Amino acid sequence: MHIRHALACAALAAAALCIPTTGWAQSPGPLSRTTTMAAEPAQGQQSQQTVSSTAPGIGFGVKGGVLFSSFRDARTDYKNSNGWQGGLFFGGNRAGALGLQTEITYAKRGAKSGTSPTDTYYLEVPLLIRENFGSSNRNTGVSVYLFGGPAADILLKASLNDRDIKDNFKSVDWNVIAGVGFEVSRLLVEGRFNWGLSNVLKGPGNELKTRSFAVLGGIRFN
Repeated sequence: MHIRHALACAALAAAALCIPTTGWAQSPGPLSRTTTMAAEPAQGQQSQQTVSSTAPGIGFGVKGGVLFSSFRDARTDYKNSNGWQGGLFFGGNRAGALGLQTEITYAKRGAKSGTSPTDTYYLEVPLLIRENFGSSNRNTGVSVYLFGGPAADILLKASLNDRDIKDNFKSVDWNVIAGVGFEVSRLLVEGRFNWGLSNVLKGPGNELKTRSFAVLGGIRFN
């Protein structure tokens, strides 16, 4: 049931980001026929260039990178473990000051107790508020952005020393994400914290919460 709710929220968020925006146009003044015909191609070319570089539309792209994670509130002393994360992002409203963004990313997290690694694999679906600073031009501009919001991590796999322990974990881990990014033209780099809010283990007396930091790079297609 939690998985259905998480996927439904992601679909609604993506649908909201797809709402089309209206454009505007200016009518030329009273010019001669010759002048108007000569000006129309230049005006059309300039308008098309402006729309392609700054029109909101729905932004989308890919991102991926390294992830450093561990467990907290556990009886066992866990050490950090390296992982990775990658997937798609939608929205963000690069052309405006504020926007909504959602993602569908695959993340490998885990921690080590002595020499025994515990690895967890999640499908992460966040709903983020993004605030943009700087240029709105996607082709040549430079911008900095802040983002944050809740996320649902859907468990796909869990292992201890390559032994399947998925049945010991809950199907959804609820998180809060916060971070900062830097976008040059269509390339981006960002750092983000992921703070688990819920106990990921099943059964009474078991307590385990996740935390991670990721450095991601990506490219925007729109």
